[in-house]
Amino acid sequence: MHARSEHHETSRDPADERAIRELFEKLLEDWARGDGGAYGSRFTEDADYVAFDGSHTRGREEISTSHQQLFDKFMKGTRLTGRIESIKFPAPGVALVHATGGTVMRGKREPSPERDSIQTLVAVKSEEGWRFAAFHNARVRPIGRGLGAFLIWAITDRLWKTFGPGRNAA
Repeated sequence: MHARSEHHETSRDPADERAIRELFEKLLEDWARGDGGAYGSRFTEDADYVAFDGSHTRGREEISTSHQQLFDKFMKGTRLTGRIESIKFPAPGVALVHATGGTVMRGKREPSPERDSIQTLVAVKSEEGWRFAAFHNARVRPIGRGLGAFLIWAITDRLWKTFGPGRNAA
């Protein structure tokens, strides 16, 4: 069964699209500087942020704090690559953004393929200008592209079931 929906995009304002692209670029720059406060400032006060591992952060302050902790430890010296693939305006003052990218680890020049990700973001226009109200990041792990990809998926899924949170490792 195929669901069909009528999608009527509102008219595109080139200035709005440019502002959203600039907001996304600032997000990448903030990450490269390791500035959690600036990174969080790109989001609304009540934003929802879902990371690649499924962790869910709520609100600008929590996004800022959690990212600063990452920048100070595990992600210190890293940077993001990213490109907006599409921007749709389903309603005035609302944009649906799809982007792709990866994390360049400290000492590396390019992201490794296992860090390839795709993001869905919702941007809203407010008195502050455009801000992201929602961010969802997913690692690119297609399972239908050959036996090797399927085996990697199956093994990591099994490891998660065995050793994930709440499991007693032997």
